Amino acid sequence: MKVKYWHILILFIPVGSVISQESNQYSLFMLQKYALNPAFAGLESSLSVTGGYRSQWQELPGSPSSKIIMAQMPLYYLNGAGGIKIEQESFGAESTVRGMISYNYVYHSQIGLISGGLGLGFIQKSVDGTQLKTPTGKYEGGLIFHNDDILSNNDLKGIAPAFQAGVYLAQDRFEGGISIENFHSPKIGFNRSNAYYKIFPRLNIYGEYLFDLNEDITITPSLLIKTDFKKVQTEIAGMAAINQKIYGGLGVRGYSNTTLDALMIVGGIKLSENLKVYYNFDITLSSLRTAHQGTHEILFNYNLHKSIGKVHQEPIIYNPRY
Repeated sequence: MKVKYWHILILFIPVGSVISQESNQYSLFMLQKYALNPAFAGLESSLSVTGGYRSQWQELPGSPSSKIIMAQMPLYYLNGAGGIKIEQESFGAESTVRGMISYNYVYHSQIGLISGGLGLGFIQKSVDGTQLKTPTGKYEGGLIFHNDDILSNNDLKGIAPAFQAGVYLAQDRFEGGISIENFHSPKIGFNRSNAYYKIFPRLNIYGEYLFDLNEDITITPSLLIKTDFKKVQTEIAGMAAINQKIYGGLGVRGYSNTTLDALMIVGGIKLSENLKVYYNFDITLSSLRTAHQGTHEILFNYNLHKSIGKVHQEPIIYNPRY
């Protein structure tokens, strides 16, 4: 039997508060570092634009789906970098939109590039009351009658400010960082309702290391740890690159037999000097695997590979006559 999980969740919203970890999920996390940490902006030394789409738990009614687009680039005249990202997620009757702009200062140290960044944006949530169902309601001929005084037939919407801060270290082989989002624990109040949605802070810890297998093949293992200070989720992946043109990798999400969630299979190709495309398929390892047909994720990255706004000093030519 396929369970409509979102009906169970939404029924609790109008009667008080919902407390939740605001956790976006992408299996291609190693290719979306700016989404995790605003301090990563500009460390690719050029304008980088990334767009992604994730369809989770195919064939499960009301299954989650996510769309994200982000752009980041160095801002040499400000001794740092900046970025912007917009994300939309839907899960049953619930929909979330996030937007953020950021700035990060980059310091050239003896151990590598050290960056500290801050992001400012918003989180908007909405609940479509027309998708809700009650056991005693009537839903025939276009009629929507919940037969419940606390449920709405219309959209419930709310918005709250969002903040994100992080630090990042980039060396020749190793890079990694720590970021925290929603550290102010925002509450989203819904219109026409006494309900509110409280969001937990989330800490992200990321790291990767580049190995040269031979002259043509590199392998980059990566680790992502996410926690709301109550529960921890761990993701481990390894990405291989052949001549930086063909990519493939494996990953796993979870850290024990009770949290093991999915095996990730990744493939990618460099279509041109500036454009790369990646695809990921999640094989569910939990008991939920019997209720759906897998998870698909696709990502495009465009990198200009050209400095923008960097001041190039003309070489000094010394004239022996003076």
